[in-house]
Amino acid sequence: MVVEIGYAEGTCSHCGKTLQRRRPADYAVCDCYQYCPLCGKKMQPYTPDLTPSTYGPIESEEATGDTESPINVLYYCPDCKYYSASRPVEVILR
Repeated sequence: MVVEIGYAEGTCSHCGKTLQRRRPADYAVCDCYQYCPLCGKKMQPYTPDLTPSTYGPIESEEATGDTESPINVLYYCPDCKYYSASRPVEVILR
């Protein structure tokens, strides 16, 4: 059995960031889904109103992002009103 030592490295397919972890890690989770693509600030968790009558699109002139299906939105940027349905990205390390 070969024991791998040192660091493993991989690149996020969504944002291009290089992630490093101590071996024997096989994967890492990139945190790029938590940051607003418009202003770059860390977004806040979004809790939709679960009333069945509000399952339609988010109707606002200021809102941008994934506004068609609010049940899928995970994060919200209070500064620029961006709604994000992005999920965590698993990065394979080599």
